[in-house]
Amino acid sequence: MSDASRIASAYDAVAADYDRHLEADRWIRRALWRHYDRLFHPGDRVLDVGCGTGIDTLHLAAQGMEVTGVDASAAMVQRLRDKLGGTMLGSRVTIHGGDVVEVLRRLDRPFDGIVAAFAVLNTVDLPRFVPEAARLLRPGGRLVAHLLAPGHGARLIKKCWRVVRSAVQPVPLQVHIHGWPVEHALFGPRQLYRRFFAGPFAHRRTYALGLLVGPDLQRRLPDRVLDLVARVEARASVSWPLHAAGRFYVLDLERRPGGA
Repeated sequence: MSDASRIASAYDAVAADYDRHLEADRWIRRALWRHYDRLFHPGDRVLDVGCGTGIDTLHLAAQGMEVTGVDASAAMVQRLRDKLGGTMLGSRVTIHGGDVVEVLRRLDRPFDGIVAAFAVLNTVDLPRFVPEAARLLRPGGRLVAHLLAPGHGARLIKKCWRVVRSAVQPVPLQVHIHGWPVEHALFGPRQLYRRFFAGPFAHRRTYALGLLVGPDLQRRLPDRVLDLVARVEARASVSWPLHAAGRFYVLDLERRPGGA
């Protein structure tokens, strides 16, 4: 079984409960939405890579964007279709299922933005993905990627080692999703940008999320405190090593004029 098929099968298995599993991380999702809402405007065309059950797709569509969602999991895509059936947003959303890069190769209209949240780009074949993303994104358009950080899930000493190591090479991490092993490559932000994105994309911003608050603490804090923490993290963690030391980081890139 290929990696893409294994990933699709893993997320097929969790599709029914996926939104519930991510509920504790809603504050991180809200931080991403604030970032998206600053960059994209009603009428913009946004590509949601690894759209899953459509949590970001539906938010962007509700803000007036025209959204194309792409996901490898047929069950996740069906959940999104079911959600759209109960809304007035169907005219703003187009959905494609299948291998992410292969779907992108079939698209040809330019987009104003691309988003990829909750570790999608930790599992995608980046040498294949980046040229397609660059082709589809208009000059000046933004790609906002939200990835697992090198220190994700590690205790202090191991986290420090991972952060240092990630400046040279990615940290491998196997995550079991409903019994399916899914390989993740945890790149440091600078290495990720220089290795894959630096040609066609200019770096605009990087910051950590989940640096100050871990999974256990976030369950005990009210939303208003978590939203404040996210804003503090976004301002205070823009430099190495802090931007690689949280649970996640956000990489904001702008498509250069004229190509690579």
